Amino acid sequence: MLFRSPQLTELNEKNEFAASPLLTEMPTTENGGITGEGATFTITYRLNPKAVWDDGSPITSEDVKFSWRAFLDTTGTLTTAGYDKVTAIDTPDPHTAVVHFSQTYPDWPDVLGGFSGVILQKSKFPGGTDVSKTMQTRIDFSGGPWKLQSFSPEKAVLVRNERYWDATRVPRLDSVTFVPVTDSAAEIQALKTGQVDAIYPQPAPELTGQLTGSSIEKSFGVTTQYEGLFMNQKAGHPFADPNLREAFTYAFDRNLFLTDIVKPFAPEATVLQCAAWVPGIGPWCPETGGAWADVEPDPAKVAAAMARSRYAKDSEGFWAKDGKRLVIKWTVTTGNARREATQAEFIPLLKKQGFAVRADNADADTFFQKRLPAGEYDLAMYINVVSPDPSVTGTYGCDQIPGPANEGAGQNVQWYCSAEADALMRTIDTSIDQKTRLDAVRKLDSVFRADYVEIPLNAFPALVAWRTDRVKGPVDRFINSPESAFWNLWEWEKDRKST
Repeated sequence: MLFRSPQLTELNEKNEFAASPLLTEMPTTENGGITGEGATFTITYRLNPKAVWDDGSPITSEDVKFSWRAFLDTTGTLTTAGYDKVTAIDTPDPHTAVVHFSQTYPDWPDVLGGFSGVILQKSKFPGGTDVSKTMQTRIDFSGGPWKLQSFSPEKAVLVRNERYWDATRVPRLDSVTFVPVTDSAAEIQALKTGQVDAIYPQPAPELTGQLTGSSIEKSFGVTTQYEGLFMNQKAGHPFADPNLREAFTYAFDRNLFLTDIVKPFAPEATVLQCAAWVPGIGPWCPETGGAWADVEPDPAKVAAAMARSRYAKDSEGFWAKDGKRLVIKWTVTTGNARREATQAEFIPLLKKQGFAVRADNADADTFFQKRLPAGEYDLAMYINVVSPDPSVTGTYGCDQIPGPANEGAGQNVQWYCSAEADALMRTIDTSIDQKTRLDAVRKLDSVFRADYVEIPLNAFPALVAWRTDRVKGPVDRFINSPESAFWNLWEWEKDRKST
């Protein structure tokens, strides 16, 4: 992600949409960049004439147009939400891209920008706009500060893009090597022993206390991410039953999770009261009084919900139906000490309430790239990223469930589908009136709450730690970014005292 620029828009330090260096200015109604409404809604982008790819060729509006089609045409695209609202992109000159939408679309900055949108170099893809067979182990172009020199499962090496054209973002380092360490304890040990210079781990109380020493500095923040327990509603899995989702929601103690797992390293953390938004990222999620504020442990509600689905406790006190014990498989990524500690504490607590839960963990690649998109899990604990725009169609829309209809491109990996929710999402996606959108967001969250779509836990804390004898600079300036604290690596420097 650190070398993937250019983008049309990006997120600034406050996680607000801003023009990327590729643009001369952010499109607005005042400068003529935003015009029309409904089927005439149009965004006009003015590209920076200085912008070039690493081979010296200009970044043009034809690259923008190609990239839009690539998002739509590539087999396995995570989501086409927003891109499917674009009807055409005009390229009247190399530095102007006119994007036409089929409807008023307030979340236009997330299309080819924002958190996950990118611009591809058209000339590098002679095979057409389905790029699914490319960029598996190499990326042969760059329009950002860095180039990917090499990639393997063991490491990725970035080097300075000597042709980068934005003088404010020319890297001060010659190269950066990323080494994947999925075990949290090993990650911290690698920093302490000098095997790595900086880490961006998921905080955990038993780990952050180890980040001490005269040469180690750490910084905490709050990201645009939230953690939750996500229940797979795909047919054939236990949580396809809404009564079971309700019962499990009232069985899991969110406040205890916060007290025992999160507050030891993030004492200011609070229980998240929204399902798909976080406080401080737009007005969409209130600090208190959200749709999930009344969700507290309640054994009576657990029992009532289970009874509605004809569950009864067997001789050992576990919920069972028709002579078959209910077993719920809970997946976290192996090596994540905090999540494994959550399982260790809460599986016995859930057992006391009759739920037979067992760990069914997997490495990150297997889970996120294979099992999650295929719906091969019951219960999972992971992080979702929110945008400054409140649109959540890509992750909750019925047409975003992975399957033949969208060639597996959907990101609704909970298999959640609600006509009422879809209608509210359409309002959010088509209205530019802030009050109308806010009202729709609050109603949508109430629908999520009534459907027990997931169990929101907390806005996720961020942690970056680095060796002060190796690197210096504004290392934690982007600690709150969904791109990670490494987003501004161009500003980092090697400490001249280091060898």
